[in-house]
Parts: sequence; structure tokens; C-alpha cells
Amino acid sequence: VWRCDILTLPSRHACHYNAAVKNQTYSNRGALSPSVDNLRNLLLIRGIALLGQTAVLAYVVASSRTLSSLAGVTVSLVVLALVTTASLWRTTRPWPVADREFLAQLLIDVLGWTALMYFSGGANNPFISYYIVPVVIAAAVLPWRHTWLVALSCVVWFNFLFSVGLITYFVVRMAGILRRQEEQAVVQREDRLRNDQVMAVASLAAGTAHELGTPLATMAVLADEMLASQRLDAATREDCELLKDQIAQCKNTLAELSRTAELQSVQERQTTTVEKFAKAVVERWAVRRPGTAYRFDCASGSPQIDVDPTLGQALENLLNNAADTGSAEIAVRVEWDHAQVHIQIRDQGPGIAPELMERMGKPMLHADRNGLGIGLMLSQATVERHGGRVELRNHREGGALATLTLPRAS
Repeated sequence: VWRCDILTLPSRHACHYNAAVKNQTYSNRGALSPSVDNLRNLLLIRGIALLGQTAVLAYVVASSRTLSSLAGVTVSLVVLALVTTASLWRTTRPWPVADREFLAQLLIDVLGWTALMYFSGGANNPFISYYIVPVVIAAAVLPWRHTWLVALSCVVWFNFLFSVGLITYFVVRMAGILRRQEEQAVVQREDRLRNDQVMAVASLAAGTAHELGTPLATMAVLADEMLASQRLDAATREDCELLKDQIAQCKNTLAELSRTAELQSVQERQTTTVEKFAKAVVERWAVRRPGTAYRFDCASGSPQIDVDPTLGQALENLLNNAADTGSAEIAVRVEWDHAQVHIQIRDQGPGIAPELMERMGKPMLHADRNGLGIGLMLSQATVERHGGRVELRNHREGGALATLTLPRAS
């Protein structure tokens, strides 16, 4: 399987992340989801309006002492009261409230109120302003297409056409702005979580580099002493040579780490062609992974990009992930357009699991027992700091394809 790098977050960070996931789920719906509480509130508002109409009806009967022409109003009030009572009983059932059910309740409000207005003076009835209530509720709770359906139902009364259309447009627009702001807040929270994690990794790396210097120096001396012995057979001597080379690679890596910190402190970057950059990183990586073959493909005349050592490490992390799938060969291809360059890394492994694909780049992933699990997250953070992005997907011919995209140098 594709190895995804992680670092377990402290519990307080996990809580913030869970909240971010909930907020993201809300933003993906396109509107607030209807709920039993929302339905109860709608029925409460309807009940208050019905009580007001009933009080007016009682006043008319008491003052004029006539029941003529009030049969329609009475029937409408009774039907709405029965529907409201049945709906209140429905809220006690453990059934979820769907968008269509909530829309039906709003349309019942519009239809029932239309009947009441028809039998009680039409536009002259002061309760006609109640038409605004289902429109505002629909704009806040339901998707926009349902909101417009409720609005169109309300504009049977033409004197409300302008006000209903205006309210529907601006309320839906404001709701969209709020959703976009919530999405931005979710992204910012995830960025803060990831930055905190990157800083923790950086501190750990600095301490580890300092602690590894002495044991590496000791191993290098011992390797030289073993090679100086005349009693070593050819196979053992070859192993010692390989051990010495690997120790030298480790020491060079630590030196590069220290140098990277110095470069970052003065914001020093270099400009080079993408072919030269990618080829140098792949060749350096191949020395550390001698058991994995690779194929490098890049056309001539490649554009220039701004790089620093951290960007090379990000590309190496993607190469290591590809090699860890057990692929016999890694294909590296460099492409570009007028604004960006693309470094593609394809392996021949089993691909990326769908449940893992959904969480790529998040600041918290499920642990991988085969490694420390921080490379992918660090690659994402590094490339984004350079104005680029990392995309992972399954290739149609098998295996996984990782694409590192960077802007061309100005």
C-alpha cells in the first residue's frame, strides 16, 4: 500500500481538527441541514400565527355577532391546526428530516396562508406579511433551488413580488458569503494545525541531527579500521565499503540539514532549470535506494524554477513513498506549460486506497506502522510554501501517480 506520512497530534489538536471536519461537512452541503429542532421551530411559528388569526376571528364574531362568510376562514384554520398537530407528533419519531420534507412544510404554510388570505380580505389583511417568514426560513435552511420554489409560491400576491424577490436574492447571497467564510476558516485551522506539526518535526530534527553526529563519527572510524585489516575476505570488505558509503551519506545529510537552516535564516534561494533540479534529486535519491530502478524523462529546453534544499527533500519524500510500494521501477517525467512545471512520479504498486485518498494532505492521518509517517505532510507544506502543490491519484494503468507542481521562475 502507499505509505502516507503522519505524526500523531496532541489531543487538543485532534479536537480542533474534529471541529474543522464538522464545519467542512456543513460547508459541503451548500446550506444548513434541516433538523427536527428546525422543524419544531417552524411549527411553533405557524402555531403563533394561527393563534393570532384565531383571535382576530373570535373578535370579529364577538363584535359583529355573525358567522356569515367566515366558514372558509374557519375550515382553513382547522385544517392548518390539524396538519400542525400531526407534524408535531412526527417530530417525536426517530426519522431524519430531509430537505424535501422541510420544503413540503413550508409549502403547506404558503398554501394554508393563501387560503386564509383569500377568505379574510386578501392583501388588506395585516397578516399577509407572514409570507416573508417561509421565504426567509427557506433561504437560511434549504438549498437555493428550494428557496426559489418557496419564493415563487409566495408571489401569487403580486404586491409581494418585488420584496420577496429582493429578500430571496440577498439572503441567499449572504448565506453563500457566510459559507465561504466558514470554508476559509476551516482551511486556516488546518493550516495552523499542520504548521504546528511542522514546527514540532523541525525541532525534533534539529535535536536528532545534533545527537547523531557523535555516533556517526564513531562508526566511520570503526569502518576505516575494519577496512585496514588484512584478514577481511572480499565479501566482508565489500560490505564494509558499502557501510562506509552509507555513513558518509548520513553525515552529508546532517551537514545539508545544518546548511538548510542557515539558508532559510537569510531566505536564500537558487534559480536553476527544472531538469537539472529534478535529475540531481533523483540521482541523489537513487544512491540511497540502490535496490529500486528508475526512468527519467525530460525534454530539452526546460524552464527555470526557484529552489532550495527543502524542495529537494520534498521531492525525495515522494520518491521514497513510490519506492516503498515495492515497485520494481519508478518513472519520473518532467513537463511544463507557460506558467508552471510538473514533476510526475509514477510507481507500479497497488495504488492508493480510497479511504486514504480522502485524507491526503490533512494535518492528521492514520498511523503507518512501517515508518514515522511525516514525509508526505512535510512535502505538502514545503511545496505550498514555494507556491506549488502536490497531487496524488491512482493511474488508470495501475499504480499511483504523484505530481509536484511549481511556478516557473520570474
